[in-house]
Amino acid sequence: MSRQTITLAALAGMSACAHASLVSFASDRDSGSYTFTGSGRQIHDAADQLDPLLLLVDDDNGPLQTLVFETEFDADFLISGYQSVNVGGGVLHVYNISGSFAFLDRNTGAPLMTASFTEGSLTVLGTQGAWASTATIQVGDGAPNASIAYTWLGQNLPGYGLFTGQESVGLDDAAFTLTFLQSAQGFGVPIDQSGLPLDTWLSEGSFSGSAFFAPAPSSVALLALGGLVANRRKR
Repeated sequence: MSRQTITLAALAGMSACAHASLVSFASDRDSGSYTFTGSGRQIHDAADQLDPLLLLVDDDNGPLQTLVFETEFDADFLISGYQSVNVGGGVLHVYNISGSFAFLDRNTGAPLMTASFTEGSLTVLGTQGAWASTATIQVGDGAPNASIAYTWLGQNLPGYGLFTGQESVGLDDAAFTLTFLQSAQGFGVPIDQSGLPLDTWLSEGSFSGSAFFAPAPSSVALLALGGLVANRRKR
């Protein structure tokens, strides 16, 4: 199992415009557990308290040092709707998906970053009666009916473009890749005629996404004041 990291990069600035944050993680750091599990319409993180992540926050490769947070990953998704499409590699099973996920402080359990979304898509390659071993979950504000929003709840980090209690704005997105997807019967998951899994399943997972945060007016004023003080000191 590869060491899991989450990378959060933000563009810092002095204006009131939104600041971009990039978030990603590989597989979990616990070699004895999976990232996701599911049954029926439900998808969750696979092992509560056993899917630790390293949350890395930087200023988009700027001069500030990278910040490291020990976190716990939580996820609760619900799938709905279903259609299958014949493609070159077999059958593509397509679902609507909505839900939420969060990164919690490993020591206190308090949330550092949360996200909620609606009208995303879950796609799984397979056969007419089964999922194969890979799947994707994706959502982006650029799609007509999709919506996702992140909230930063850690300490105020204006130099990294993160503002305590602020919800993201702009064209945010998120995508999960599921691999090593399997049920008790082995690789893949049998499904019924409505497309729902017949067995509980497990998978590894990776993630990347982008979010845009805008500072509150008071934060912008403080940043501007800080810039003035810094300029005067230089003189």
